[in-house]
Amino acid sequence: ILVSREKHYQALIKLCAANENTPRDHPLQWEALADFTNDSEQALEIYQKGLACADKFKLDNASASIYLAMANRYKEMAAIAKAREMADQANNLIDNVTIDELKKEIRELMNELNQQ
Repeated sequence: ILVSREKHYQALIKLCAANENTPRDHPLQWEALADFTNDSEQALEIYQKGLACADKFKLDNASASIYLAMANRYKEMAAIAKAREMADQANNLIDNVTIDELKKEIRELMNELNQQ
């Protein structure tokens, strides 16, 4: 299973690199790559690429999702202030989010972080 995971991870890296700054670039590919990146600092850098892409294409669902993922990553790192900051960014987009499950996840994380 680890060999397969690494093989797919490397393929995703190649896909992102090939599509970067082309019409095929998309924030979802960056978010997926960051999600599967074990090193949190590296993952956060990849999420930033996804945010830039989402901003370029004005994709609020993607931006909110990436901010949520970053908030969760910071929470895992016990960087609660940064987690709140990213969750706030996601929450700022919530009125433009069209995916109910994403809205729910943002609200749940905001509530959880506000209790810490």
